[in-house]
Amino acid sequence: MSGIEQEIVDLVALQLGAPTVNPGDRLVEELGAESADVLNLVATLEDRYDIEIDEEEIPELSTVADVHQMVRRRLQERGE
Repeated sequence: MSGIEQEIVDLVALQLGAPTVNPGDRLVEELGAESADVLNLVATLEDRYDIEIDEEEIPELSTVADVHQMVRRRLQERGE
């Protein structure tokens, strides 16, 4: 796992209180996230990585890997 991917896995585990989290885990179905949990996660990611995730994009975040890909895209758009 890359550094950012591991950070996101750790952050998801912390925010959702999950003992183990894998990139393929589904946020709602497997990790028990509710919509407020996903919104809190997005807000934390925006603060942590200084990015912006549009509200319309949030439904695309089904798995931990989706979250990682979204963060990577935003960072690449900034040239990082």
